Amino acid sequence: MEAYADQVKIIQSESARLTQYLHALPSDAWRQSSACAQWQIQDVVAHLGGAVEFYVDTLSRGLQGDMAPSEGFPSAGTVNAAAMAEPLAQMAITMREQLGDHVLATFEANLTRLNKLLAEIGSEAWERPCYHPWRLMPVRQFLAMTLQELALHGWDIRSRLTPDASLLPESFPALLELIATSRTSGFLNWAFRPGTKLSTPVRYRFEITGAVPSRMDIVVEGDQAHVAEAGDTAVAVIFHCDTETYLLVMYGRLSLEEARTLGRLSIEGDQELMVAFGQWFKGA
Repeated sequence: MEAYADQVKIIQSESARLTQYLHALPSDAWRQSSACAQWQIQDVVAHLGGAVEFYVDTLSRGLQGDMAPSEGFPSAGTVNAAAMAEPLAQMAITMREQLGDHVLATFEANLTRLNKLLAEIGSEAWERPCYHPWRLMPVRQFLAMTLQELALHGWDIRSRLTPDASLLPESFPALLELIATSRTSGFLNWAFRPGTKLSTPVRYRFEITGAVPSRMDIVVEGDQAHVAEAGDTAVAVIFHCDTETYLLVMYGRLSLEEARTLGRLSIEGDQELMVAFGQWFKGA
């Protein structure tokens, strides 16, 4: 239970940090483009406010045993990021237009509600399943999901205003866990864009250095992808990068080619299969 309490504290800290940053933004910055295609910074904040409100709703219902999809959302595990990209973008823009000057106030109010809810969850409730478009997932997984929203969208905003902006280091373990536990979190099913069904599996390896060093294999097999233990099995392509670069690539904030051009990533192996990886995985 201490680990959950620690994650709640990180969420509270990042909530305060991001809110303070947004309050300090000049008015013209809100209309600048973010790192999210189609979205201005104000659209990102509107999306965050909506995401946080969704978490409050789905967690509140899940804690009472209701795992049905939220109104207007698809059944759990039936769509992926590619299918939802346009609807989510339009939803954020519509929300921003409806809220007008109240985008930040709404985000802040919803965030306060979510932080209060997370802080009050009892030890017996962390395993209760709740609805999410990725899949049904236990309450505890929403801690990592909340950090994902705050850290990545915080980067989406900061990176367009401050070129050397970085991901929140405290979020690294949670984001890595969402990818590593894809079988239960649903990350790869959501992020993977299947193409022609492969007759032979292709295995990729990430050799990750830096803040949270690790080794990760991702296997594309048929028209699906899964995480596998990185042992002595031969791989087609090896990517070498630090933790932040790995996360930005897997979450679609940096393409493999951009990361390589910036000197943040090096590659061994089949170049065509490297290109294929970039086409299959374009972020969550």
